[in-house]
Amino acid sequence: MRRPRVYIYAVFLSLASALLVPHIFTALLAVITTALWGEWLLLWLYGRYWPLEPYRERVQIGRYTAAYDPRRKMYHLLWEAEPTRSEFGISAAQTLHEMYASLALQPGEYLAVVQLGSKRFVRLTTKALDEARISHVEAILRTYFVLHPTTWVSTKVPPERWLYYAAAAPILLTPANPAYAAVALLLLWHAYNIRRWYRHADLELAFVTVSTKRDVGTSRQTLEVFASAEAVAVAKMERWAVVFTPRPEASVEKEFGKAYESPVEKRGVVVKLQKTSQLLERMLKYDERPIYMQAFGSQDLATQLEVRKDPLANVLFWAPNPAYMTKALSHDLARAPIFYGGKLMSSGRKLFVGFDKFGRPVEIDIDSMPTSHAIVLGPSGMGKSWAVATLLRRLAQHKDLRLVVIDPHGDYAPLARLIGAEVLEVPRRIPPLGPILNNRYLHALVAEFFGGRDGAAPEAAVVVAAKSVGVEPKEVDKAGDLLDRHVVWDLKALKDDAAAQSFFVSLILLWYLTQQAKRPVAERVERVIAVDEAALLMHTARVTETGLVTNTVLNLIRQYSMGGRKYGFALWIIAQLARHVPEDIVENAGFVLQLGGTTRALKKSLEVLALDKYDYEYLRSAVTPREAVGGLAAGPGRRPYAMGLLYLSPRDLKYHVKIPLDPELKI
Repeated sequence: MRRPRVYIYAVFLSLASALLVPHIFTALLAVITTALWGEWLLLWLYGRYWPLEPYRERVQIGRYTAAYDPRRKMYHLLWEAEPTRSEFGISAAQTLHEMYASLALQPGEYLAVVQLGSKRFVRLTTKALDEARISHVEAILRTYFVLHPTTWVSTKVPPERWLYYAAAAPILLTPANPAYAAVALLLLWHAYNIRRWYRHADLELAFVTVSTKRDVGTSRQTLEVFASAEAVAVAKMERWAVVFTPRPEASVEKEFGKAYESPVEKRGVVVKLQKTSQLLERMLKYDERPIYMQAFGSQDLATQLEVRKDPLANVLFWAPNPAYMTKALSHDLARAPIFYGGKLMSSGRKLFVGFDKFGRPVEIDIDSMPTSHAIVLGPSGMGKSWAVATLLRRLAQHKDLRLVVIDPHGDYAPLARLIGAEVLEVPRRIPPLGPILNNRYLHALVAEFFGGRDGAAPEAAVVVAAKSVGVEPKEVDKAGDLLDRHVVWDLKALKDDAAAQSFFVSLILLWYLTQQAKRPVAERVERVIAVDEAALLMHTARVTETGLVTNTVLNLIRQYSMGGRKYGFALWIIAQLARHVPEDIVENAGFVLQLGGTTRALKKSLEVLALDKYDYEYLRSAVTPREAVGGLAAGPGRRPYAMGLLYLSPRDLKYHVKIPLDPELKI
């Protein structure tokens, strides 16, 4: 039972006793308990309907702006924050402990991680004002989060005046016991303080539940069993927070030290000995620190943390007190998904990808990535082309973006129809060669495919490759037409000639890359060029002495992928396996989407993407889109989806995603 509730029950009990037993000692008990805990009673009554929070005002502390609680003399410093890494459950425990140990929080300092819808915040609460200390904490936090300073001050809405009438109600009982007059006066005094020092909570920040368990246990095995499940449950809340502060060593010694003093092996002593052993083992083996922690949320959470509804939740969040907090070790913070997910903090154009493992939408801010190039990997049958077409259709909703798809198998014809793209059948239609005839990359490309044979000049080489399937090539009339509209290059006519198909895929990509580079420098993406079956680009690739996989087109891709956004285009390379794409190109991608597959198919991805066992287990559990119908967070209906892992740079953010697939793209 939590102490605030004990106070409330004590007040009710004393009032009832004063009424039933009009005795001087009972009267004194009623007055004393009302003086000590009457404010909790009134807050509890009021908070059942309207959450309150302590009054805070904006103050300047050197270069920091804080929300200051003048009654409790607490300073709250706040940052909008997104994690610089993506770890989940027990796998995040080591990072959480490192952060906790690095912060070295002092008595009277509290750190909170808060999730409000799609936004995350970090709050430092301190009673001792020290700009140097705040700067030190901020520097450490920046190792784990990207921080933007912000401030939460109180609203201007005080509690309703009916609180005075409720406080004065005991006056009616003074004929039964004169002590009720003193009780009423004390409650009125508390009501006055509440009106003065409390404000209505902002709706987005109104927590209605708080953890009620005083001890989450010291067993490492228990943590490993429950951490992931509890993190999932917490993350599904609309709002959640976790507040923590150091637990003094004296408190730990007081709780567990007496277990060794009793020679009698009573059950309670044995339990204490077991808990002490677990605590010492975890502290020594994992170098952990005892902490106080408190979880808050927007709904009940029936887990080991026992998060339950409480009208005092919002007050306790802003006025933390170790007396009300859960006793734990630093790794127990893994039960809150502090480092899972994350996003780039910008307000550019968004690409909705899918839903994470908590059912929350996952978006990519295509304007805030250092490079917008992407790699999509997935074995055949896992929905790779379907997923790419779905994402491209969503991108087409941005009117200032143009899409180019190099389609070896004719899979993107439905997409072309839905977005109004022109379909050009290769090799019957080819890009105009005039603008690139003197380009050294074109001559190198022709030399790679045709060597020193007669007719190795660019125009002749194109004719030779086209006639291998009995087609006379014709150039598109104007280069501007290709750059100013959506285009799908359909190469299915070459499906039986791998060499010719590889040549034309490379030629088309080379044309776009060289033409795009001639346009004015642009910080915003103007065009997305998607190349399916990128293994075709490796047809003439060779491995250098340094292990670098290279050919003409790969060299050009490497040059532009390292150039960031200044060329105004994003290159999406789609392949079945990670070994089909050189590692340095994968490493320079703005995001990588790895769909599920077999152990063999994922072998290289595990190495290149540095996936952990939880990532691997998720990808191994992936079902095909034909199986994956129903049960998707996207909503009602039996909509297929692809399962994969989204890896977002520059901060190694990972999401386990389900991508709702557009059924119209398979018609």
